[in-house]
Amino acid sequence: MERVVVIGAGIGGLTAAALLAQAGLDVTVLEAHVYPGGCAGTFFHGGYRFDAGATLAAGFEPGGGMTRLGAALGITWPVELAAAALAVHLPDGAVVTRWTDPGRWEAERRAAFGDAGEAFWRWQERTADLLWRAALDGVPWPPQTPGEWVALAAAGLGIAVRLSAHDEAGRDPWRLPGIARDAFRPAAAHLTGLPARLRQYVDGQLLIAAQATSERANALYAAASLDMPRRGAAHVRGGIGQIAVLLADAVQRHGGQVHYRQAATRVELGPAGPVAVETAKGARFPADAVVFNPMSLS
Repeated sequence: MERVVVIGAGIGGLTAAALLAQAGLDVTVLEAHVYPGGCAGTFFHGGYRFDAGATLAAGFEPGGGMTRLGAALGITWPVELAAAALAVHLPDGAVVTRWTDPGRWEAERRAAFGDAGEAFWRWQERTADLLWRAALDGVPWPPQTPGEWVALAAAGLGIAVRLSAHDEAGRDPWRLPGIARDAFRPAAAHLTGLPARLRQYVDGQLLIAAQATSERANALYAAASLDMPRRGAAHVRGGIGQIAVLLADAVQRHGGQVHYRQAATRVELGPAGPVAVETAKGARFPADAVVFNPMSLS
């Protein structure tokens, strides 16, 4: 049986570990911290729970990423869908709430930014639809081989054609050159000439979701980041870290192991690839393959 070591018990690492363990591989997860989840973890202090970073989850809509993952792993997520994802306080004192209901959100943004802003939101939503569709279809990202580049291009073309065919209003059918340009320009390119307070609002959201304003956030990444309220935004009972706890349980339920307080320090390589992963405590975990959750070796 192939031995896989996953370094980091964040959501991505635990998801990979659970699916690999379910597929029958010998999986071990190494986590430097005392609890799982990384920036989506929950810790206890003084008898209270505190979320370490993220406080709102997404992907719990029908057919969404987290919904599909839960079904695949037999997990019932302890979530409650949110009516409002966030509220942005603008410099002029206005508060604009990002409602998750499409009709309520459209009425809110039209009242705040006028009809001029609708072109931006149409671009954002339709671009996000394309990107999320590609992600849920399992398009390899980032592509590593010529074959994966071909698969990426084919998937993008197919999805764009389908979206264009289903453009019920017949507005601005998709043009792949426009999508390609967005891969190399910032989101600010779509805010030119629009109300300043719209840009302030978008920048406020992007600072949370993309850690950059529209001048520096890539247009495609920004479109997907701004889409979280449309993607089954939910509160997690017991703290957002419960998602990681349930994923860690799934790893173990399928025969894998999760070790805490084991900071990976070195991947030992042999002639054919990884041989083992060493930790700061001197432990050595044999490995035929290593999966890195976003982290850094000390």
